Amino acid sequence: MQLTEVFLEAMLQCAEGVYIIEEESKRICYTNSFFYVDEGSGRLEGKPCYQAFAGRTGPCRYCPDLKKISSTNNNVYIWDYYDARTKHWYKIKNCLVEADGIWYRVGNINMIGDMMGLGSEAVKELGEMRKLARESGELQQMLEYESFHDRLTGLYNRNRYICDLKERFLDINCAGTLFLDLNNLKDVNDKYFHSEGDKLLCRLADTIYTATGEAGRCYRVGGDEFIIILPDCTKEDLESLRKRIQEKLRQQESGNDIPCSVAIGSAWSTSAENLESLVSEADVRMYENKKLMKDTDGISK
Repeated sequence: MQLTEVFLEAMLQCAEGVYIIEEESKRICYTNSFFYVDEGSGRLEGKPCYQAFAGRTGPCRYCPDLKKISSTNNNVYIWDYYDARTKHWYKIKNCLVEADGIWYRVGNINMIGDMMGLGSEAVKELGEMRKLARESGELQQMLEYESFHDRLTGLYNRNRYICDLKERFLDINCAGTLFLDLNNLKDVNDKYFHSEGDKLLCRLADTIYTATGEAGRCYRVGGDEFIIILPDCTKEDLESLRKRIQEKLRQQESGNDIPCSVAIGSAWSTSAENLESLVSEADVRMYENKKLMKDTDGISK
């Protein structure tokens, strides 16, 4: 072993806590002796850092995204962390290193005890403040989710639909859309109460979402109205989706006392410059389909 390697190995062993993590997967690649683990517990290498270091089941909410941080000190990012399990403060230094096209997080942890001489009560109070901040962040996430999702079905709502028309589908070449309207919802609500009507809406929403998959976006834009936008699809793709939805609904009828009948209108264009007009075209065809169903099957609004 060369002299520089000897010195490097000695410094790594003297450091309080040195680790290397693959940034994308968060898997630990290396830890020094600071992170000693009993033989029965297994080594930390290969485990996700949030599980090995913090005992969490998912990534730490406050872990800094180093790729988005403009830091100084030779791109070393320094932050403080309070571990409620050990009741200690730690100073953490992180930096990103690229090797063979893979990004690694190289880190050093130093235990600093009660930060700035804070007593145990102050540390406890600060921990409660962090807990409150975390809960506030979770509340903010919940509010953001509800602002763009339909509470009953879980699909995107009209707010998300309007935003997507302005922002999401600007760079697509062609598009298809389906406009769906649940038949007989008022009759179901009047006869079986609104709880059964809600179940019917959820059944249709689940069918729409499952049939569409990752190919498009599904929205509940009104009481019984749903829209699917399929970007960069062929006319055959759009027709295939319409048939899948109808077939799935037919398959469900045998196990349900209340049938889930839906009128569907479709529209497709090689130009996606005006998606709103395309949706309006699908809406018109949906009403034509509903009228046909009313004349043949006796369905109501």
